[in-house]
Amino acid sequence: MGRFIAVLLFVALLVPAVFVGRAWSHASVRREVSNGALSLTLPTSEAERAMRVQAQRARVWRLTGLAAALIGSVAALVMFAESAVFLWPGLLVGGLLAGVLLGELTRVRPNWETRASARRPQSEFIDRALPSIGRLAALGLVAFGWLAMSETWTLEIRIAAGVAVGGWLMVELSLERLARRTGPSGSEDIPVDDALRINSAHVAVGAGSILTLLVLSGLLFVSGVAIGDSATGAALAPVALIAGGFGALVGAMVVGAYLVKWLAPVRWAEAAWGTSQRG
Repeated sequence: MGRFIAVLLFVALLVPAVFVGRAWSHASVRREVSNGALSLTLPTSEAERAMRVQAQRARVWRLTGLAAALIGSVAALVMFAESAVFLWPGLLVGGLLAGVLLGELTRVRPNWETRASARRPQSEFIDRALPSIGRLAALGLVAFGWLAMSETWTLEIRIAAGVAVGGWLMVELSLERLARRTGPSGSEDIPVDDALRINSAHVAVGAGSILTLLVLSGLLFVSGVAIGDSATGAALAPVALIAGGFGALVGAMVVGAYLVKWLAPVRWAEAAWGTSQRG
């Protein structure tokens, strides 16, 4: 009976990963709509410059994060030798995600004529369910930071949780900047502005969600192993923690699969006009 309950619990805690996939699959429709709206207009020179600058800036920050991760991996190999085998994958992923988040947080406002506008709701450029995933994961990490189960690794838990929560705060700042950014005065630039906002919001939320889910997954795995591997009677806590870790890991992988598409910069070349009709 205990094994049956453990299996049910394991499956139940993997279900949220399915909802994560559905939410991000719906987000891909928003990208198609924004690209479709972009294809119905001929961007101005300011809009083309904005798309080019945004893509270049994002690429620089991502490469910077990756380079910092490579340097950190080499330093870890020198300092910890064989133990660094388990560190460098996390450093690479963390550095790349940090570069993505910094690139979105520091995006400059496009250089076009603007109009005075009020703060736009976040729901105009991203579905509310997507930031909620990362916020729930961040809250779970905060709980781990305060309710560490063993004094011997409380510091490590708080450091890992602090890094992930700090990354999510960068996401919130990026979303707030997008909501407060003034829009273009020219109607022909509005589709480009909307496409840039939508792309930036989804990239930031995707990177932050992956970071928080991966850290949460690792802490759940460690907690489950630390408590024990008993799965009978009332001792289902290890199974619940490990199943939750698998669920968070699968969720991070699902978001990562969709994020790869969102990392592609917004380009007018995707539009239906074709470059031959330019000018």
